[in-house]
Amino acid sequence: MRRALAAVLLTLGMIVIPAGTATAAAGCSASSSKQVSGGYRVTLFCSGKGYVDGYGSTLTDANREALLLYQIYTDHGIDCTGSSIKGVTGGHRTTLWCSRGGYIDGYGSTLTDAASEARELVLLMAITGKNCTGSSTRGVSGGYEVTLWCSRGGYIDGVGTFLTDAARNARFAATIS
Repeated sequence: MRRALAAVLLTLGMIVIPAGTATAAAGCSASSSKQVSGGYRVTLFCSGKGYVDGYGSTLTDANREALLLYQIYTDHGIDCTGSSIKGVTGGHRTTLWCSRGGYIDGYGSTLTDAASEARELVLLMAITGKNCTGSSTRGVSGGYEVTLWCSRGGYIDGVGTFLTDAARNARFAATIS
């Protein structure tokens, strides 16, 4: 019995689609790309939705972020697009505009990490209903602190050696609070 259960769990573990793959993007095509501070912006045109902007440190990452935003639209019905970027202490801030949640800021050491963190906050909202956005970042002894503001839970801090680590820790704290 235990062997059968272990075999089933092992098989299920092998067929899980890894996070971060853009599987629902067959209806999108690249419309334009532009170099921006810290990386690139890619604009896709997606059938049934329209234009989606994604940001990333590389052209590949920006394209993938746009595809993943389209996937959130197809999976959860939340329409998001990259809105703006800004350099901050320790890295970058990426702002998404979403039909549910409004403006959502993510922080990261790289532009790709900031875009990914903003997108992960959208997924947190889609799954839990908790709307969080980056509020601030600052240097602390040994690294950085990121503060999120969440509709349920208020201000939540995370610290880490790098800005991306602090942002991930803040998001994790928001997930469990």
